[in-house]
Amino acid sequence: MTNSKTLVVAAILTAAIITPVLAAGHETATKPWSAPVGHCQPRAADIPASTSASQQTLDQEDANVDRKISNVCRGC
Repeated sequence: MTNSKTLVVAAILTAAIITPVLAAGHETATKPWSAPVGHCQPRAADIPASTSASQQTLDQEDANVDRKISNVCRGC
C-alpha cells in the first residue's frame, strides 16, 4: 500500500513539473514571438536629462584607472 501511494505522489509531482516545461516550448511556434511579461522597450524619455554629473564621475574613475595601470601597460 505504501509503494502505491509513493508511486501516485511521484506521478503527480512529475506531471506538475513536466506540464509547464512542455507548455513553454509552444510560445515560439508563431511569429512574431511575444515579449516576456514585464518587458518594456526603453525610450529616450527614460534617460535622465542631467548626465553631466554621472559623466564627470565616470571620467574621474577612468582617470584613476589609467593612472593605476600606467606602469603595467607600456603602450605596446
